[in-house]
Amino acid sequence: MKIKIPAVARYVSSAFVPGLAALSLGVMATVAAPHPAQADTSVIVGNQVSSATVESVDHETGTVLLRDHTGDLVTVRVPPEARNVPRLQAGDKINIRFFKTIAASIVPPGTQPPESTITSAKGYAGLHPHGMLVSNRRERVHVLAVDPAKHQITFEDADEITRTEVIGEKAMQGFLNTLKVGDTVDVTVTDAVSFEVMNRVIAPSATVTQAPGASVPRQTP
Repeated sequence: MKIKIPAVARYVSSAFVPGLAALSLGVMATVAAPHPAQADTSVIVGNQVSSATVESVDHETGTVLLRDHTGDLVTVRVPPEARNVPRLQAGDKINIRFFKTIAASIVPPGTQPPESTITSAKGYAGLHPHGMLVSNRRERVHVLAVDPAKHQITFEDADEITRTEVIGEKAMQGFLNTLKVGDTVDVTVTDAVSFEVMNRVIAPSATVTQAPGASVPRQTP
C-alpha cells in the first residue's frame, strides 16, 4: 500500500518501526567519563494526510481492512489497549493523518528504564466521529562503537542483541557525533494516528432553545 501506516495504526505486523533499531543508541556495562549536559534530540520523520475506505472489520481480532484512494489494500490491527476509538464498519470513508517523531537522549547509567505506552481517545471533529491513537515506543540500548564519518553505530539492545546501523536523519547524525562508547541512550519513537469518519454524522444529543428575552423595567435613579 502506498499509504505509510505508522506502527501505532499497524500494530498491524507488530513491527514498531524497524528504523527504531537504526536510531537506538545506548549503554555498555563499563561506564565512560560523564558527558556534559545533553538535551534531547527530536526529529519529525513523518507527517502525512490520506484517505481510505473500510473494506471489512473483525472486532474480535481488532483488524481492519482498508483500501486507499489508489486501490491498494492494507490490514490494520488496533491493539486491545488502544481500542477506545470509534468503531468502524464496512463502507466507512475515513480521512487519516499520520505523525511520527524520533527522540534520543543520553541518560545516566542505572536510571529507571523507560516504558512504552499506547493511548487512545475518541470524540467528534465537527459532527464526524473522530479517533486518535498515540504510541510511544521507548527503548534503551548500549553503545559499543561509533563511527561519525560513516554515520554508523554499533550497539546492544535490551535483548542483548548486537547491531550495527547507519543513521540517516541529519539531526540524529549530529547527536551521533556527541556519543562515545559506554553511553546510555534512551530512544523514543512516537507514532500518532488520527482519523475522521466522513460518511457518518453524529446528531447532537441535546439542543438548546433560547426564549426571547424579557424587557427589564428601567429603574429610576
